[in-house]
Amino acid sequence: MRHLSGGLLALLLFFITAFSQEGSTGIPPNEGKTLGRELPDVLLVDSKGREFNLHSLKGKPVVLSPIYTHCNSACPIITDSLKKVIPFLGKPGQDFWVLSFTFDPSDGQEDIRAFQEKYGLDGEGWKVVRAKTKEDLFRLVDAIDFRFMSIPETKDFVHPNLVVFVSPDMKIKKYVYGVVFDKKEMAKALQYSLGAKNFLEDFKSFLFFLGLVGLAFSGLYLVITSAKILHKREAQKNFHS
Repeated sequence: MRHLSGGLLALLLFFITAFSQEGSTGIPPNEGKTLGRELPDVLLVDSKGREFNLHSLKGKPVVLSPIYTHCNSACPIITDSLKKVIPFLGKPGQDFWVLSFTFDPSDGQEDIRAFQEKYGLDGEGWKVVRAKTKEDLFRLVDAIDFRFMSIPETKDFVHPNLVVFVSPDMKIKKYVYGVVFDKKEMAKALQYSLGAKNFLEDFKSFLFFLGLVGLAFSGLYLVITSAKILHKREAQKNFHS
């Protein structure tokens, strides 16, 4: 029994490490819960102090990039990578919107203005925004299942690294993970947000679940079999002694 418990613990640790999000410090979203879900019509404020409702951007896809303005690690790399990739996708404001959205409740107007200026964003087609209220902030991060945690000793956050592609009718269509983005992958994500069919993506969560279940049963079988063999050897050893 001792060997079985140890084996199950090892198997659990394997799953945790094997399916952790590459290049990220947070828990990835549950796509099975969020894909196809409509974003709430939260009230946002851009870097120029203008208030607008998220759904006022309906009619074009939205590339949503969760960031916080005082980030010194992933967020600057994500923003720089987007700046390199976005021109290959089209023109922000004309073909789609880009929102660098701060999830830091302490970010104020001066913070998002400084972020916009630092990265040379136009503030029109590519807006740096904050939620008007904490309630709207958490409505939006909950909708995309973006889970983050503050580090008390610093102003930093533990968070997943990703961008979200949203359809013109404000439904979540695609997550792209990482801090450096491939223009071909991003172009496919944009087309998917516009309604292009991708049957593999439609069944991605289901196939992942099946694969995970199969792997779990295979691992459990190996653990139980190994435990039985060890138990048999110990019994034989005790019998001969």
